[in-house]
Amino acid sequence: MRRATFVFLEMVLCVVAAPAQTPWQYARIVDVSKSVETKTKVWVVNTPISEDVVTYTVSVHLQDKVITGTFELTPEESPPPPDWTTNYPVKVQSSGDRLYVRGPTGESTLHVVRRKAAKLMTPLTANEKKQLEEMEAGGGSMVGFSQNKAVESTSRPGEHDPPPAPAPAPLPPTMGVVTVRSTPYLSEVFVDGESMGYTPAKVSLLPGKHTFRVEKGGFRPWNKEITITVGSELTLDASLEKK
Repeated sequence: MRRATFVFLEMVLCVVAAPAQTPWQYARIVDVSKSVETKTKVWVVNTPISEDVVTYTVSVHLQDKVITGTFELTPEESPPPPDWTTNYPVKVQSSGDRLYVRGPTGESTLHVVRRKAAKLMTPLTANEKKQLEEMEAGGGSMVGFSQNKAVESTSRPGEHDPPPAPAPAPLPPTMGVVTVRSTPYLSEVFVDGESMGYTPAKVSLLPGKHTFRVEKGGFRPWNKEITITVGSELTLDASLEKK
């Protein structure tokens, strides 16, 4: 009897301790970067056999905070889609130190390394929400990306295969794109006071006036105000002067 009570209490504690999953929420991509580190895998006759470890860092803007996470590229993982540029709309779900990010063209599971406060995220447009909802409806449950994978692993080829879902329609242009380059390289880019990463940077913005500032230690800040229109593609070249 005591043994049964102990096992029951242990199960309850495990359930309580398990990290709770939050609902799926709208978010926007802030930045995606890639780093490569060469690691020694094994030594053969005093000769190191090395391999390159590719790590991706992804930041997303969720409500009033920016969450940054990382993941290592493996044969089972795919790199983030190339269209995950600044302000790209996605859906995210948090579970403990894991952050699931999903968009119409791909998905990633991140290990959260940083959370910081930020100004309120620019709300998604009706068209952006519609495409994300169509993605969810077409792909079934998105909880941890687990349900569909479980079905794939237990079903035999050709058994209960659903008809292929039509490819999602591309988002109509609702923003403009600005490419920021600088001299010197790797200067920090701010748009309307919010950091958008380092040059060269590509930023998607809603139509209207926006203020750009480019900074780097030892140099005077560079400022410019421009007007964005729907579908516009602009390039800014910032030349910073030494202090």
